Amino acid sequence: MEQVLSQEEIDALLGGLSEGIIETEQEVEPEQKQEVKPFDLIQYTRSKKESLPALQFIYERFSKSFRSALSLFLGRDIEVEQNPVQHIEYREFIKTLALPTNMNIITTENLNGFFIVIFDAKMVFCVLEALFGSTGVSIPRIEGREFTKIELNVIKKLADIVSVEMEKAWAPVYEIKCKYSRSEMNPNYVTMISQDEIVSLCQFSLEIDNINSWIKMCVPYAILETIKDYLVSTPSREGMEMREKWIEKMKEGILHVPLEIRAILGKKRMSLQDFLGITEDSIIIVDRYVNDPVDIVVGSKTKFKGKLGILKGNKAIQIEGPVH
Repeated sequence: MEQVLSQEEIDALLGGLSEGIIETEQEVEPEQKQEVKPFDLIQYTRSKKESLPALQFIYERFSKSFRSALSLFLGRDIEVEQNPVQHIEYREFIKTLALPTNMNIITTENLNGFFIVIFDAKMVFCVLEALFGSTGVSIPRIEGREFTKIELNVIKKLADIVSVEMEKAWAPVYEIKCKYSRSEMNPNYVTMISQDEIVSLCQFSLEIDNINSWIKMCVPYAILETIKDYLVSTPSREGMEMREKWIEKMKEGILHVPLEIRAILGKKRMSLQDFLGITEDSIIIVDRYVNDPVDIVVGSKTKFKGKLGILKGNKAIQIEGPVH
């Protein structure tokens, strides 16, 4: 049953409330409104890129091989350290570059794209001092001027070294061919990539005779997405060694496969009636002259052209060239 208060109890309750004897719940003030910021879904999607473990593996290989190649090129020990790969907007990336900056476009044939290799100006001047006979490398004065022709030639040699070592570093993952295209000092002149495009950026810290410098490798993420299946997993060293062993075994097996090689001196198409009428004194006119090259057939395909002759009393054929 519901409990019903008597009139006296009601009067006592109201009196207690009015005199403050009975405490009531404090009114809770509404929380202060927070500022609402717009959310750019497209920008979030662009910047949220999938990590590519094989790319980190490639850059680790590159840092080691480039250290050896650059040390050999300069004739002194160079330290190269690879930093983690980042994915940022190209617009934000070029804001971090100071003039003069040397940006080199490296085209890739198999990848159908390009890399941008950025050399720190301090590194370029250090390399110049080392190449032109300086016993020690000093901290260069960067005056904001353009590079001279001699300096650009040295930069091209550096870019060629980077191209060769990048091919080696990519080889276990994906075969590419790199070729130096051109150099730019101003990032705004590199119009092959839009400002809002996401790029994969990796920096390599260099130390040349206690002078710290860097190289940056910039690759549009859209190019990497075309071969993402090759980059999502890192090739293991054991797998690479096993693959190389199998390739060698296959080469050894193929080299010992017997082949049938025939030299076709001439051909003649005739009817069965004519063929049955051939005797010892019959003359067959073929489709070529004596001095014409003969076909050398390997298996069932014509592979070479040759010329008839005699070697040490034996009939022989001298190969003149392949058939394309």
